[in-house]
Amino acid sequence: MKPTSRDDVTPQAVRYDESYFRSYNYEGASLGRFSMYWWARRYYATLVKRRRHSGRLLEIGCGLGHLLARLENRFETFGIDISEYAVAQARRVARRSTVEVLPAEGIDRFGPDAFDVIVALHLMEHLHDPALVLRKCAQVSRRGGLLLMTTPNLRAPFIRLKGEEWQGYKDKTHINMKEPHVWRQLLEASGFRVEKVFGDGLWNVPYVTFIPARIQLAFFGLPAAVQTLTGTTFNPARLGENLIILAEKSG
Repeated sequence: MKPTSRDDVTPQAVRYDESYFRSYNYEGASLGRFSMYWWARRYYATLVKRRRHSGRLLEIGCGLGHLLARLENRFETFGIDISEYAVAQARRVARRSTVEVLPAEGIDRFGPDAFDVIVALHLMEHLHDPALVLRKCAQVSRRGGLLLMTTPNLRAPFIRLKGEEWQGYKDKTHINMKEPHVWRQLLEASGFRVEKVFGDGLWNVPYVTFIPARIQLAFFGLPAAVQTLTGTTFNPARLGENLIILAEKSG
């Protein structure tokens, strides 16, 4: 297994510019309607809306703003990102949201009990100290507040087969990946009660060389497609390329 942290990269040193968001590092494919990216944002928005109906929502690492755009008709939405390019795009996409350049470590400037929902999609693996950011997430969350978090799954079943091509390793800005039980421990230590840890399915084909990738995607990816289309959470963590974690601010 590869090391799960690197000391030679800092989030501030990475150029999260237009080239990053157009590369494999940002899911590589089309961002348009019915793309994998489009379905994923629709799914995450569904997860939030089924658990909370209104309130103040913060997306940390909001990227291009497409998730905020899906939620701003129901929530008072805020987004932060360290990328000036991403923030500029997000302001165009999510026009009713308040979006600004701010590192994840700076969220405590919003003050205690500021948000009913916090979303952190594929953020924690980019941070040198995710435990610090999780503690700050708890500080700015109201009691019973929802946290939705996604991160690469070091227990994904085909990591050894994929090697350097596994999606978690391919992005060299992933400097802090952890086992599922470690994320649970960090969340609980930060003041969250973990509601559910599950997987996003097996979509990072090909897994074997002698079967066309499209056939593999139709076979391996079917549970992921059903989960995404229905807005459910039935894929176990062991059958996901990424972990999806739902947690609630306790006490």
